[in-house]
Amino acid sequence: MAKRKTATAKTADAAPSLEAAEALATDTGAEIVLKTNFAAIEQDAVALLHAASLLVEADTPEKANHALDHNLRLWVAIKTVLQNEENTLDSEVKANLRNLAQYVTVTTMEATQGSIEARKLVSLSRINMHIAEGLLHGQKSRMVQERAYEIWEREGRPDGREMDHWLRAEGEIAELLTNR
Repeated sequence: MAKRKTATAKTADAAPSLEAAEALATDTGAEIVLKTNFAAIEQDAVALLHAASLLVEADTPEKANHALDHNLRLWVAIKTVLQNEENTLDSEVKANLRNLAQYVTVTTMEATQGSIEARKLVSLSRINMHIAEGLLHGQKSRMVQERAYEIWEREGRPDGREMDHWLRAEGEIAELLTNR
């Protein structure tokens, strides 16, 4: 296995996008997930996307081994934090992620027996990309919901204007995320 780098101290409350990028410069995906308890959406999504890119870009056996090792450690960390009682994910989501972690483990072991098949690297990469996309979509939905509620309260809690508030909130959040 690759030698682990020393983690630098970071807080989950700092600017997520910048911190996620800085964290990847010094931490492995596994260290990020262990620090965030799989609750800092953007950082965890970036860790998954980074692991996915390593898998896709693995064009030599050495790079493939490194990518598989990195990805396996990431998923072991995910499985570990899912067992933590402080993790706030829904129990069904936890069960699905544990099943994916098991699939990743088995597929990684199969991929490293004999020659490494590109299709297995792509399969693992797609899993990471889909989970990252789901995390980010869920985060965006929560932001829209919170903003729609703020608009509703600011306007005096009127009845029958839910759709108007939701659409305005979607527009504001989309603009906010585009301008980051």
